[in-house]
Amino acid sequence: MQHVFGGHHAGNSPHDITSGTRVIGHRLWLYVLWGFLFLVVLLSSCSRKSGKEASGVERPLASATMRNDTALQNRTVEQLLLDYERQSGRKRLSTANHLLGRFHQEKLTDSLILVTETMNPESVNLLVWYWSGELFFAVQKYDECQRYAKKALPLAYKENDRILLSDCEHLVGLSYFRQSDYAQALEHVKKALELDREMDDKGRVSSSLNTLAGISLVAKDLKHAEKYVKEALAFSTGMHDSVRIAIQYGMASEIYYAMGKYHLALDYSQRAYTLDYELNNMPKVGIRLSQMASAQKALGQDKAAEESLKRAMPILAKAGNETSLAICHNQMGELLNRRGEKAEAVEHFKQAVNTFAARNDRYNESRAQMGLYEALKDADPREADVHLRRYAVLKDSIYKSELEQAVSQYNVKFKTDELAFQNKRERIEKRSVIIVALLLVAILLFIVMTLVSRSRVRKKGYLMRKQMIKMRERFFTNITHEFRTPLTLIIGLSRDLKADVGCSDEAKKKAVTIERQGTNLLALINQLLDIAKVNSEVGNVKWRNGDVTAYVMMIIESYRNYTQHRHIELQFIPKESVVMDFVPDYMNKLMNNLLSNAIKFTPDYGRVGVTMWKMDERLCIDVIDTGEGMNQETLAHIYDPFYQADNDSKNIGTGIGLALVKQIIDTLDGTIEVKSEISKGTSFHITLPIYNKVKQQVEADAAGTPSVSLQNENILTDTDDGRYDYRVLVIEDNKDVAAYIGDKLSNHYAIYYATDGKEGWEKALAIVPDLIITDWMMPEMDGLELCRQVRNNEVINHVPIIVITAKIAGEDRIKCLEAGADAYIVKPFNADELRARVGQLIGFRQLLREKYAAAVDEMNVEEKGATTSGPNDADMHFLTRVVDAVCLLLSRSKETSVTTVASMMCMSNSQFYRKIVAITGYTPTAYIQRVKINKAKKLINDNATMGLSEVATYCGFDTYSNFSRVFKNVCGVSPKEYRKRLNLPTDNA
Repeated sequence: MQHVFGGHHAGNSPHDITSGTRVIGHRLWLYVLWGFLFLVVLLSSCSRKSGKEASGVERPLASATMRNDTALQNRTVEQLLLDYERQSGRKRLSTANHLLGRFHQEKLTDSLILVTETMNPESVNLLVWYWSGELFFAVQKYDECQRYAKKALPLAYKENDRILLSDCEHLVGLSYFRQSDYAQALEHVKKALELDREMDDKGRVSSSLNTLAGISLVAKDLKHAEKYVKEALAFSTGMHDSVRIAIQYGMASEIYYAMGKYHLALDYSQRAYTLDYELNNMPKVGIRLSQMASAQKALGQDKAAEESLKRAMPILAKAGNETSLAICHNQMGELLNRRGEKAEAVEHFKQAVNTFAARNDRYNESRAQMGLYEALKDADPREADVHLRRYAVLKDSIYKSELEQAVSQYNVKFKTDELAFQNKRERIEKRSVIIVALLLVAILLFIVMTLVSRSRVRKKGYLMRKQMIKMRERFFTNITHEFRTPLTLIIGLSRDLKADVGCSDEAKKKAVTIERQGTNLLALINQLLDIAKVNSEVGNVKWRNGDVTAYVMMIIESYRNYTQHRHIELQFIPKESVVMDFVPDYMNKLMNNLLSNAIKFTPDYGRVGVTMWKMDERLCIDVIDTGEGMNQETLAHIYDPFYQADNDSKNIGTGIGLALVKQIIDTLDGTIEVKSEISKGTSFHITLPIYNKVKQQVEADAAGTPSVSLQNENILTDTDDGRYDYRVLVIEDNKDVAAYIGDKLSNHYAIYYATDGKEGWEKALAIVPDLIITDWMMPEMDGLELCRQVRNNEVINHVPIIVITAKIAGEDRIKCLEAGADAYIVKPFNADELRARVGQLIGFRQLLREKYAAAVDEMNVEEKGATTSGPNDADMHFLTRVVDAVCLLLSRSKETSVTTVASMMCMSNSQFYRKIVAITGYTPTAYIQRVKINKAKKLINDNATMGLSEVATYCGFDTYSNFSRVFKNVCGVSPKEYRKRLNLPTDNA
């Protein structure tokens, strides 16, 4: 492999790649920069008075660093770097100066660099790590070189010293190159080239281009290698820099040799030889002669090649360039082998083998081993075989290495092509950006003009909206106050009625319900007022000092009777008594809202607990229940007034109580957190700051009453004493409303109650009512879902449904009707309207019964089932299935009892009975008999010769007399008379 980097002149240092002058140039810049900084520091130190110097408080670090420290002298660079990274202060700077001194001793720097205490620590790190990378590169420890060069690189970017930054990128690239990672090497050297171009430093640009040419040569990207070296030569020629030109001529010779362009390779090697000879650079002269010999040998000019090698070998031996000398031995051996002078060739190849084996240069050693095999195969076949086997081992190793290089070369090519594509795309994007920018400027000008013209309108609109918001808030406050007057009369008069001994028990019961609902409405209005009041009272609230634990206990005890009635366990756990400043009114509203919510959503036999304690001068309160819980959507809106999730089947809304709680907590600089899980419960955690600044004590009776009425609700009892033919199922979660509906209908219908959708569904299946009245928003299952379930169930899909709800929007009515409701009544409703709707729907069901009863007589009953020409609805479909079931039993000569048919319809006897009666008005027994008689009529019509007794048996009658009796009841005539009317022959039964 005849390349500078691959083996021909592998002894060249990495600085040969960059022409050797790049590092010297940047070092001079560094020395000037740091010398200037050191001079400034020295002058500033000299300007201070001698007081500090005399006292020894501040001494120049440089003098301390220059002292002979035997301990540091005995440590390696690696040990010193570890010390440097662990140390701080003066010790760290002392180690840094010692390291920089070592770099100077190794002749990496032309003069000694010193750091001082006034320097930026990152600048010190940059110097130490960069020069450490240079040192490790020089001693061929490329891993360590790369590690420290990479540590220096971000600091160089931060310092924005372009010269040093370019050198750092270049050094990182060279470290990757020495580790055969050509893609990374090219990337970093290209960054260095960009920086050099930005600085317009032609010498540095030429050196970076030469490095890129060398890396591309080794990566076998010869096209780009040629491009880079030509551009480098253009810069060097323009500067008349003979040193760089000679190096780049040599690089061009190597590239053209690899491309197979041997005449050009010879031409450029001769040019490089001429320049190096004129510069008296004899080590390079030897290399150029070797390059000339390679090209001459390839061109068949063996004699000229031998002359070149004879001149090169003593020069390289004198220069100590053993690697290039060994390459010359290989070349000479190959030429001697061609001439047949095998013995002399063996001597040259053996010298080459010894050198390359010591340097682990597998490519050139394999070349020498093959030369020895060729020279010895006739004279000494055994020894020749040894060299051949060694050659095979080396070739295998080279093959693996070249395979790895091929992958790297592919990456290089891919990145190069990608970069070219990116540049092209960037050019297109720049043009597009200019066009778009012009359009945007025009659009922006138009927008600015539009905005300016509308700004006044917006400002005026904002002021008007602000005024409207104030007016709306004032109106809201005033109208809420107006509600209190009629509510006062409603509640007061209901109490008077309750206390009037002349009133009947029924009237008193209604008065209790009116008072309870009026109290709840008053509490809601008070909360609406409180929301507006809390903000306006900031700074003017009535603060009191006292035992807040005892105060909260009084509030909790006011709920005790109600929770006992509902069998809810109410716990209060005060971990300690807390005396603090608080607002009694706020504490009332806070605890009442949290407790009433917890109790409301906790089922019977559940638990509600309150815990209080003090932590870090803050009062902590936990309110925990075992209620329904909330999903994540509801939790996100829990403090929004009247929020209700659309998909919340359990009707868990927020009302305004929690909005008031949040407003109070924020006003008091407290915090509130909520955690909830469906079916497991909810917990509120509140913290309030503890202060003791107020002298006025809290009144003993300051604790208020619960925020909602906790009187016992109506007890709902089903009323079916057998007096009424029709059953009405009322499904309503508000027991007062359910009792009110039942009371208005109980004089005409049997009333059944359910408190939620799920319970209502189960009860509807059990009793098969004649009509269902349901609320929309209910726990467990809402009214719309209940409608859908009813309409999809064969047992009760005939039952009419009335939905009663507070929702009044048009789309809500549509949803209700689409779900299968027959009527829609808006709360508050008129009792007469409700009674009229109920009577209308039940009357309509009676008409349907008559229609279906008539349709039974018109059914065409066949052997394998029944079809009907009547209305194609669910009821007729059900009746058709019943007829099919009866006909199937008859065809199999089985008993057609009500139990058997009900079982075939997947119903209980009671469900089947209620369903048949509701649809047809007939009992199941009567209806089955009519089906059998219809079948008998068909047999008589279609079979004139069939005896009537046979017809009776075929239609499931055990005796002819029973058949005749039933036939006459259904048709009004006996079977014989029926046959006579059809002019058919009769038999004697």
